[in-house]
Amino acid sequence: MAPYGALSTFPAGSRVRVETLCDCPRARGRLCAMGITPGTVVEITSCCGGPVCLRARGACMTLGHGLAEKVYGRLDAVATV
Repeated sequence: MAPYGALSTFPAGSRVRVETLCDCPRARGRLCAMGITPGTVVEITSCCGGPVCLRARGACMTLGHGLAEKVYGRLDAVATV
């Protein structure tokens, strides 16, 4: 089974299918407003211990490390972003 974890744990170049978000309503609302919802495939473009840069739904964005820790997903190498 593909590795599962927080977005901040995947290396650059990984394609990750978002499976769950944290329970905090403010963080969930912010993530959903950015288009990061369960089922979304994101590509990690940079992750080196600080902010996580990613591409999702055709947009590039940066999540702070704390917010990226609240998004859990599974490696999805075959899906397209």
